[in-house]
Amino acid sequence: MIKKRLLPAAMIVIVTWGCILLSRPTRLLFFMALAVMSAFEMQNVLTRAGKYVSMPLLAVYGVVQGILVWCHAPVAWMVALFAFVAFLVMFWGILKPDKGANFAADNLFVLVWPFGFYAIALYAAGSDVWLDVLCIAILGAWACDSMALIGGSALGKHKLAPRVSPNKTWEGSIIGAVSAAVAGVLISLVLKPFAPVPMGLCAATAFIASCFGQVGDLAASMIKRMAGVKDYGHLMPEHGGIMDKMDSILFAIPAAYLCLYIAGIA
Repeated sequence: MIKKRLLPAAMIVIVTWGCILLSRPTRLLFFMALAVMSAFEMQNVLTRAGKYVSMPLLAVYGVVQGILVWCHAPVAWMVALFAFVAFLVMFWGILKPDKGANFAADNLFVLVWPFGFYAIALYAAGSDVWLDVLCIAILGAWACDSMALIGGSALGKHKLAPRVSPNKTWEGSIIGAVSAAVAGVLISLVLKPFAPVPMGLCAATAFIASCFGQVGDLAASMIKRMAGVKDYGHLMPEHGGIMDKMDSILFAIPAAYLCLYIAGIA
């Protein structure tokens, strides 16, 4: 089992950081590709739950959002795009109230999560503080997920959300968040020559981002449980689909960006 997970995990790390560190275009293309693939994974899962979502529309929204970031468009344009897509799905509901109401509600939900979060990830990836935000958010979330699993397996006794994810415990969650803070200290040392972030701020940001990431993980598990599926996809053996790997990161990136923004760095 461990060997089956190690190779895909190594490939995930190499591809992720290769795309992120190579250049601004590869970062944006990477997140745009993830958004489109996540769109069709969500479509499959929500269809099983009796929902109808126009994933082509939402996938196009994700791509256009990425193009706006690529072209350094003002934030107002991105907000306007979000509002326009929301208007389209609501307008469909008004035209066909017998079936369109459910269509509008389902699409508005997915427009906010995960696509609203992908839009923020794209914006962060194209910003001047992309290295700070992405390193803290992604590495902090990975450290939290890994240590929460290990710590929860060894010490976990009190269930965190038994109806959503029976294996998660409060002990594992706390160990994961503390591990993310420790990872934040190490991240600050790595970032020091390139994008210096105070060690305390880096640790606190990683801690907060990991807490938000755990909420994202539980939110994704809730959707899977509702649909009666184990994984969002089968792209990576033993690792599930794109959404299974992005659920915590999509919540961690906005949290990290907000922390750095409040601190006056972003």
